[in-house]
Amino acid sequence: MHSEKISVPITDELFSEIKHLSENGQSRFFYQLVQHYIEKKKKEYIRADLKQGYIEMAEINRSIAESFAHAEWEAFHTSELRKHIIHYGQGGEWMR
Repeated sequence: MHSEKISVPITDELFSEIKHLSENGQSRFFYQLVQHYIEKKKKEYIRADLKQGYIEMAEINRSIAESFAHAEWEAFHTSELRKHIIHYGQGGEWMR
């Protein structure tokens, strides 16, 4: 595994806490810390992208729904009328 060294400014208090870890423990600690941070950031970016996508699609979806509102209404009333015709004969008698 290739590794690079980086410098990160930290407080004396935090440095004192980390100093008590073995060198191997320090490396593992920072590796896990960076990995956790990267995973958290990825989730934040994905969530932000999804939110933006939903916002952008909201207007398009509303427009499509409005375009087909009359067709939906017509389909519902046509099916209700057919149910009524099937269940009742002329004069209001039940059809079998």
